Amino acid sequence: MKIEDIKTPKDILLFMDNIKYGWLDIDNNEHINELKNFRKLYRTSSIEQTLEHKIGTCIEQVYLMHYLLDKLNIENKMFCTRIYEPNDFNDVEDEEHMHCFVLYYLNDKVYQIEHPNPDRIGIYEFKTLEEAINKINNYYVELSGGTPRPVTEFYEVEPNISFKEFNNYINNLEEIKWK
Repeated sequence: MKIEDIKTPKDILLFMDNIKYGWLDIDNNEHINELKNFRKLYRTSSIEQTLEHKIGTCIEQVYLMHYLLDKLNIENKMFCTRIYEPNDFNDVEDEEHMHCFVLYYLNDKVYQIEHPNPDRIGIYEFKTLEEAINKINNYYVELSGGTPRPVTEFYEVEPNISFKEFNNYINNLEEIKWK
């Protein structure tokens, strides 16, 4: 499927099957389905790089789905749930505990397109934004052993920034943080 063939959110989900879970490092090397040295080497990719390499973490995949929903003129929002790390967190050996997701509005309901999490690929329907955020966040709280996770809406993904820089961007948004 090509971008110009996308007409519905279901088409977006089908299109996303072209994108594998992966990331580019500082030397433009591809890493597929593995996170070794992620904190040291990861850099966010642009939409063009994501499409060219056909890989992306949840950050890039959500940004691409946001872009595609915008092309369809479907209102949508991007969110990040994570175990909070302060701006000065510097343990590059620690695992990352972040997941980004996109929600869209159609026919007075809220939907999530999930692709980067292979255990939950699909489109999920919710009655309200609050229900969607709470159910999605609770899923990740359970995965992290009950550790609280703030949820923050974000608006862009600047290309070529590190995981730490992206986390700091999320930390510094002065919007409502869902708990």
